[in-house]
Amino acid sequence: MYCTSSGSIEVDGKFACSATIIDDFYVLTSNSCTSGYPLSSLSVRVGTDKLGHRGQVYMANQTFPYMSGGIVPTPPNLDVILIQVATPFTFTDRVMWLNPNNDGTKALQNGVVSAWAEPKSKGSPLVLSSVFVLPHANCSAMYNGIRNISTSEFCLWPNDSTSRPCLASLGAPMYYNEQFFGLVTYNVGCSNPNLPVIIQGVSTFTSYIIFTLCDFPSVFT
Repeated sequence: MYCTSSGSIEVDGKFACSATIIDDFYVLTSNSCTSGYPLSSLSVRVGTDKLGHRGQVYMANQTFPYMSGGIVPTPPNLDVILIQVATPFTFTDRVMWLNPNNDGTKALQNGVVSAWAEPKSKGSPLVLSSVFVLPHANCSAMYNGIRNISTSEFCLWPNDSTSRPCLASLGAPMYYNEQFFGLVTYNVGCSNPNLPVIIQGVSTFTSYIIFTLCDFPSVFT
């Protein structure tokens, strides 16, 4: 199995986090992953199942932080950002966009999360983990006293003993049947299996995606 929509954000050629292709010019990733880095240092690697190796590399052209009603919240209330590349992706059997889902993420629904087997090792293989969405009450209880879980956030739990969603980097997609349901925005890693990966439901910010892809931000600049 291979996730054709998975990509990597690189800073000065080094892996920073994951990303998801949603258009021929755009990837979606975690804002906290790219925040503070100059635009000229950012690039996107796609079309490979080996971390930092082969595939296609595209320089970032512009970044678009989350906007609500044409305004960038301060501080950002969603940890997402769209990155536009300088030249369009070349779509192949290894590079394709993922359709953002607008119907909402539901408790107990199944999905797949892509991750790098060893996120800090160049050449590490891409692995896919089968997961399901925990009910919101369970997710909140597991993170009680650690962090609040908003109504647009969801916890992922492995479907079987071979699945390790805890490997997922920020910006990795959770998808099902070619539909993009969630973006990984919080993960403590595999050291604490009782704190599951958290995703931001994509349906909560599809208007921001449409707003950006239709070039409406230029109206406000």
